[in-house]
Amino acid sequence: MQFTRRYWATAAVVGLLAVWAAVLARPLLLVGAAGVAAWLLLYQYRFVRTTGETVTRLAVDLQVDRTRVTARERTSGLLAVDIDSPTELTVRVSAAAPVGARSDGAVCHLGPGDRDSQAGFEVAWPVAGQFAFERPTVTVGDPLGLFAETTALGSAPTVTVEPRAQRDIHVGEGGTQLLAGVGEHSTDVAGGGFTPAEVREYLPGDSVRQIDWKATARLGEPHVREFEGETDLETVLLVDHRQSMATGGAGERKLDFARQVALALLGNAKRNGDPLACACIGDEGVTARFDTGAAEQHYRAIDAHLRALEPTTDGGRQDEPTTVTPDRARETAASLDGDTAFDRQLRPFFETTTGYVERVETRPLCASVRSSAARRSGTVRTIIVTDDERPTELREAVKLARGGPVVVFLTPSVLYGTDGLGAVETAYERYADFEQFRRDLAAVPGVNAFEVGPADRLSRVLDAGRDRRRARQ
Repeated sequence: MQFTRRYWATAAVVGLLAVWAAVLARPLLLVGAAGVAAWLLLYQYRFVRTTGETVTRLAVDLQVDRTRVTARERTSGLLAVDIDSPTELTVRVSAAAPVGARSDGAVCHLGPGDRDSQAGFEVAWPVAGQFAFERPTVTVGDPLGLFAETTALGSAPTVTVEPRAQRDIHVGEGGTQLLAGVGEHSTDVAGGGFTPAEVREYLPGDSVRQIDWKATARLGEPHVREFEGETDLETVLLVDHRQSMATGGAGERKLDFARQVALALLGNAKRNGDPLACACIGDEGVTARFDTGAAEQHYRAIDAHLRALEPTTDGGRQDEPTTVTPDRARETAASLDGDTAFDRQLRPFFETTTGYVERVETRPLCASVRSSAARRSGTVRTIIVTDDERPTELREAVKLARGGPVVVFLTPSVLYGTDGLGAVETAYERYADFEQFRRDLAAVPGVNAFEVGPADRLSRVLDAGRDRRRARQ
């Protein structure tokens, strides 16, 4: 119970009367002070008892019109208060929006004799995640404003805010949309999946989207590429949410598109009951880890975490190495086998590749791949969702994960600039560099690499490339 300023003012008057009674030797003033003090005590006792009865009879209901919404949407809510019989006390009930949402909240008042009150409100949900309202705050006061009692009462709904779907998302290879839906799954048959199985002649009834245009051009007749059906092989999903994944406009960041892919892969695993492990990677290392599981609660926990995932801040990580790769360094060191001054001068720089590899393999992505491999036995499929900002680290991570199939989903930085594509011709050159990197990854045995990005921007870049080729002809 809280005492208001009015109570303390009244108590001060009682004390002042008692002091004056002693100073002036007026017993009548002392009797008056004692009477007021006794009345305050009785009034306080009555307030406490009446407050307990009032709260017991009070019904508070906080409702929202939807419990699942999309980021940047607005919802309506209603705060309703009623009591089975009027009370002599004043009742104030307030409800506030959860942290991360925006709202002015709602307030209901019950005066002496009132039996019910309602207040509507609106809530804006700017970010994805799961948000729980706190129970409404009930403040009971007496008619004279001397005392107040505060408690939490009523329902507390939870709202799940899903990220805005990327309506123009592209997942594919070199501008060609992925032949099967992201994460499609079948067993014992060729079809949806990530691992190429064979190229065969086109047959009536085959989808045009299955045509392998490179094989068609090479062989002179239409051919389609089939993919191996995926089994219930244990899968480790690694989702990168480091600072570089924040590149892009509102709702169109690298992470927003990468999240859609990760959620699709998770949804596929859930539908098929496939065992799945997941790790989220920030600038300073793994920020969340979910061990392998196939229970409904397991999938739900990963889903909730992915939807609420935000880019981390740069934790003081070192920049991407710009030196030669370890393999190239070893080859160069082997070629410097002469005894010339030139060979003797350069050989030590290329022979110290061990430290280089160790530095790269301690980066967050490589460390996570190594940790995942150490925690499991047998063949494991690794799926990496990241960007192209750290090619050396990604190459080493892929090598570490090659104990089983590896699938990489890459968000090309050129497609996510907040200032648009800039000069489209320059953007095409950057995309060509990215595509070469993606092809290099996909050329590694057991590895498939796909691009993820906004389809409209990619189309503009590819159109610029075609225009350039036609101009040169």
